[in-house]
Amino acid sequence: MLQTIMTEIGVGYIELFLMFLVAFIASVFHSVSGFAGALIMVVALAPILGIKTVVPVVAVAAVMNNATRLWVFRRDLVTPIYFSLIVTALPGMVIGAFIFVYLPVHTVALVLGIFMILSVPGRRFMNNRGVKVGRWGFTAIGPVYGVIAGVTMGGALMLAPFFLGAGLVGSQIIAITGAIGVTLNMTKVIVFGASPLLNFPLICVGLILGLCTIPAAYAGRWILQRTPIRVHTILVEVVILAGAAFFFSQGLGGYF
Repeated sequence: MLQTIMTEIGVGYIELFLMFLVAFIASVFHSVSGFAGALIMVVALAPILGIKTVVPVVAVAAVMNNATRLWVFRRDLVTPIYFSLIVTALPGMVIGAFIFVYLPVHTVALVLGIFMILSVPGRRFMNNRGVKVGRWGFTAIGPVYGVIAGVTMGGALMLAPFFLGAGLVGSQIIAITGAIGVTLNMTKVIVFGASPLLNFPLICVGLILGLCTIPAAYAGRWILQRTPIRVHTILVEVVILAGAAFFFSQGLGGYF
């Protein structure tokens, strides 16, 4: 069956091994910082699977990834903030996912590139402003986040300064992004599954990649207890900017 799936998606054993390795490493990063795991997977897997295909596949894997992290850090979940955000973000997620389905592939690449390149200075700017956020603040930002997260991967990056402004730290951020990630990516899987973007072989690939992320959540927790978050944050920002350059080159190539 594995050989059939590989034939269907056009990859060999080397590419498949690299995909598994990427899923594990990205999940470790995500479990340390709470952000950017899906973005790293999209950046690394896009040359193998294609820009339009990689997002649905990563969405399937991200359901398992986020569910595992939520379980590992379940005692740190701040449920009032989660519900305040998700009640308004969920409709936006559905709208954003439908928009993604009908976007041309080069437009998708440009959208991903623009989001990624703006996320780094945007996060730093809001952090430096010392934003203070209450539950109503999350309810207000929910629709905007929902649409962005539905169209892109790694939309939780825009929530980083809001989490800090609400006083969340470390494992609390990882727990809440895990809960949000489960909701978001389940929504995407349902929407993509009703479209031509996500077929059975791609669902299987996503599930296999998701299995690779399970031990990574525990490895990430071990690293989190021993590594300064700032070091990881800088590394993630470098990866994000490199990914933005890749998507810009792919997107602009369709117009010139």
